[in-house]
Amino acid sequence: FSLAVAAAVLALYLDGRWWSVADVMKTSNPSRVGLVTVQSVGERVVLFLLSQFIFGILERPLESELAFSLHPAGELGKITWSNGEAVGFYTVKRKGSLCDSFTSQSYKLPVLDTLFVRRHWRRRGFALEMLEDFCSSFGKEEALGISNPISPSMYEVCRKYLLTHQKQRDRLYEVEAPGGWGERRSVWLQIQLSHIPKNSKEQALSLEVSKGEVNATEDLKEEVKFLPFVYLIILRIVGEGWYCFYYV
Repeated sequence: FSLAVAAAVLALYLDGRWWSVADVMKTSNPSRVGLVTVQSVGERVVLFLLSQFIFGILERPLESELAFSLHPAGELGKITWSNGEAVGFYTVKRKGSLCDSFTSQSYKLPVLDTLFVRRHWRRRGFALEMLEDFCSSFGKEEALGISNPISPSMYEVCRKYLLTHQKQRDRLYEVEAPGGWGERRSVWLQIQLSHIPKNSKEQALSLEVSKGEVNATEDLKEEVKFLPFVYLIILRIVGEGWYCFYYV
């Protein structure tokens, strides 16, 4: 969201009751440890809240234009769990999937599209763990992409990873959709040549959504500008993996 005012989410209305954001981010399932693939509706709700509210409202600087698009139900996503709490996530555009709903172009390689670690959990190696998981999950692919543009902090994560995984240096590219050879830049070469963006005021460990992605929240920008400083959110699941949300 592109909010013009500071906002704090007090509670979310889910499954017939109000929940605090902190409670929604927790789990009592002992199997949710480390990186877990998003499969259930409940996990998609957590992914939605991490990208659209934790990052989109609570932890994004007001002056930032950075925003994550809504993630389609069929898109590959993984959430990192630590001590029973969701601390971050990443999503992938699969090879062969459509770049957007307005074109017939499809991705030429798997692309790490978004990655986010909550502010309190940064500098603990979670982003490095997610990048390593992404690369190992597509071990048979000749090349892998990361959506352009890559943030300065994410470039630092890539640098640390590639220093200790030399065989990955020729596989990892910064790409623009659909990721043909003319739309790729070697991440390792960019690091070696120091062709990386300088640190910004945000210092947010995140990847900006690719330029070809359709931002499903664009139509709400003008409405959101006039919301009160503090509000409640009602989230309703529609079908399988789709959400409607209302401000109170």
